Amino acid sequence: MRFLGVDMGTSGCKAVVFNEAWAIVCQAYREYPTHFPGGGLMEIEPGLVWENIREVIREVNGKTDEPVTALAVSAIGDVIIPLDKEGNCHRKYAIIDFDPRGEEEIARFAEEFGKEAFYQINGMPPLFIGSLAKILWIKENEPDIFEQTARWGTFEDFIIQKMGLDPIASYSELSRTMLFDIRGREWSEEICKAVPVRMDQLPAAAQSGSIAGKLSPEMCEELGFPAPVLVAVGGHDMVCSAIGAGLDEKEPGTAVDIAGTIEGVVVALKECNTSMEMCHQAFPCYVGYEDYVTFSVNLTAGCITRWYRDMIVPDDYAMCKEKGLNFYEYMQRTMVEDEPGSLYLLPHFSGSGNPFFDAGAKGALYGLTTDTKRDDIGRALVEGLAYEVKMQLEAFEKAGIHIDTLRAVGGGSSIDRQLQLKANITGKKIVKCSVTEGAAMGAAVYAAVAAGAMGHPGEIKNYTDGKEKVFLPVPEAVKRFEKSYETYRKLAYGIHEIEQ
Repeated sequence: MRFLGVDMGTSGCKAVVFNEAWAIVCQAYREYPTHFPGGGLMEIEPGLVWENIREVIREVNGKTDEPVTALAVSAIGDVIIPLDKEGNCHRKYAIIDFDPRGEEEIARFAEEFGKEAFYQINGMPPLFIGSLAKILWIKENEPDIFEQTARWGTFEDFIIQKMGLDPIASYSELSRTMLFDIRGREWSEEICKAVPVRMDQLPAAAQSGSIAGKLSPEMCEELGFPAPVLVAVGGHDMVCSAIGAGLDEKEPGTAVDIAGTIEGVVVALKECNTSMEMCHQAFPCYVGYEDYVTFSVNLTAGCITRWYRDMIVPDDYAMCKEKGLNFYEYMQRTMVEDEPGSLYLLPHFSGSGNPFFDAGAKGALYGLTTDTKRDDIGRALVEGLAYEVKMQLEAFEKAGIHIDTLRAVGGGSSIDRQLQLKANITGKKIVKCSVTEGAAMGAAVYAAVAAGAMGHPGEIKNYTDGKEKVFLPVPEAVKRFEKSYETYRKLAYGIHEIEQ
């Protein structure tokens, strides 16, 4: 049997086919542009996304050694698409989650609705990131679009509808809209009425791994499938990535650290946690598979490394390309994993995530002297990203969530030296996962569950255990970094207070 995971991201999409042993059979990738209208605004073109998804699916169907049995989609969350009755976009571009539009509107809505009551129902802090913030902005600023919208879609149900099936999306994807009752696992009539949004304007809700339908013969031909294919309900990309990396809802204390363009720490929760301390730390609580999940996020991770590469050391990067060297290993060549550097870099270049969640936050570099070298900045960058994770773990503790192990995936988990540094800074055990395509694998796992080939998503760990590398914190190094972290923490909180 072959299972297909479609990974739809902000800047590109990927289709990955896995076999029964969960090895990658083949894959295809397409990149699409993010639209920047100016002023920090960010948008994406849904029609173009679908065109590229169709292409990557066709490509892997031309490569796979056996026909695909089932597929599912991992999709970015928080983006809402205004659609007409045929499922086409009213607005050429959909507003992306980290676009600041809707910040004032959602704050006002939550105040009028009751902030605590709002959070208790949908588990999302009333921040600009959620879908409802974008809906409210459209309502006030583009009233014609708001009135003409027949359906509000997430990317998961939009893609499923483009495949010729009735629009349906996972609990995890719909939890990101701010319109979903996470305990009842259905749309919140109370919140929808207050917007107002009608229930018939929203997709059906279902558990990840349930059956969405079967592709028609015509759609199979369009997408290059040689045999009938089952479509399963997938999930929000953060959840899919965590599932692919072995997140087990039955293992409290273990989280998945996804280090890509942004960095997120995903934690499984046995119970729904909507305490106000969770809200104060800007943590969501939303539906996972059977239980719940939460996560923290740093909005500037991989992209700040590219900033350093392109703006600070372009000559080093050119040299690495010429000699066939890994630039990211090269930039860390002088870094010592058990001693703090002399500089502090606050990586809030695109705003800050937890615990502040401030779209207007700015980065900072502290500790410059006449002896400072370019390599010191690179070192401070890597340390700063690890300090951010530690600060998020500290916020989790305040919310009553203890984490002792981080399972690391994504581009930021590829260098062993960096993972040992992160273990020493956080004081946590770091497990370097063998998974390279976490989001696509998580989606494919849900497809396998729907096809009856797997009983529970957590079973994927049976195929990855024993293939992983472990990094343990060194007690003496942890003590040295603790003192350095206190300086970093004062810097982060002090700058946040200045910006307020």
